[in-house]
Amino acid sequence: MSVESAQAAIDGAARTLGESLGVDGPALLRERSEILGITPAGTVSAGGTCRLIPARDGRWVALNLARRSDIELLAAWMGHEWDGPPWDAVAGHLCEVDAPDAVDRAQLLGIPAAVAVEAVAGMPVRVTPGAPRRTKDSPLVVDLAALWAGPLCARLLAELGARVIKVELPGRPDGARGGHPEFWDRLNGNKEQRTLDVPALRRLLDDADVVITSARPRAIEQLGLDLERRVMERGLIWAAITGYGMTGEWSDRVAFGDDAAVAGGLAVAAGGVNAPVFVGDAPADPLAGLSAAGAARQALKAGLGCVVDVSMRNGVAAALTAAKYTAPIQQEVA
Repeated sequence: MSVESAQAAIDGAARTLGESLGVDGPALLRERSEILGITPAGTVSAGGTCRLIPARDGRWVALNLARRSDIELLAAWMGHEWDGPPWDAVAGHLCEVDAPDAVDRAQLLGIPAAVAVEAVAGMPVRVTPGAPRRTKDSPLVVDLAALWAGPLCARLLAELGARVIKVELPGRPDGARGGHPEFWDRLNGNKEQRTLDVPALRRLLDDADVVITSARPRAIEQLGLDLERRVMERGLIWAAITGYGMTGEWSDRVAFGDDAAVAGGLAVAAGGVNAPVFVGDAPADPLAGLSAAGAARQALKAGLGCVVDVSMRNGVAAALTAAKYTAPIQQEVA
């Protein structure tokens, strides 16, 4: 492939997913980059927080230093203190370690990282059926997600007629609030916005038809929201969007849109194993949001509770391997 053909594959997947929702999928891929005026520059992501750097074994690592805490953890990741520009320190360290080891240690510390690999076909959406529920003309969607993919899913459901309440916990605001206000308004301007403690959130979930999350399984469990029980007993539709899916050995790995796309094979598809490059602006995020919205919409129409498990990495891999992008809820039922 090339950068152009890799982008075309991602566009094609977004177009098909968007058609089922009546939206322009490729336009959603470019929405943030057009607002911010950003583009990738080879081994530097469009947003500038993720870089591709070669490791000792010749393989490339995508490291995403999107949060202050990620930079603060670099000393623990490298095993020694450092000074000077952080990316110089990262490049120097990667010269001394193999890519898989570097990524494993970063993930252990909660730093988003991935080895640049070729795409391997994976299932973007896995659906586990739950109890039936009564269909509504205007379902209630509770958006507990943050940043891009989950909030996009909720926005699309709002555009289809759902009532959407965006919930943030006290002291834990959506990190996207600190970003560009126009992009925030695009994602969240058509939602009710509330800050609720966990007891109040549980009461709200008693009335919800759909809940959208973007936290890893361990974090969801710690909140004690009983989402799986609500799916199986009350017919809740739980759209869980994570970097690597809710099950499997990498279910607790952290990911953002750029490094998840690298893990899905996009950088290697665009530039090759020896010279991977970024394509687009964190495309794993909007692809996942489109997939989750399509699956949730179908579940609402069917009156069926379910867990909609969306993997950002697999969404990119599926596009690159020409996986069949039929309606997501039909792709696999566990």
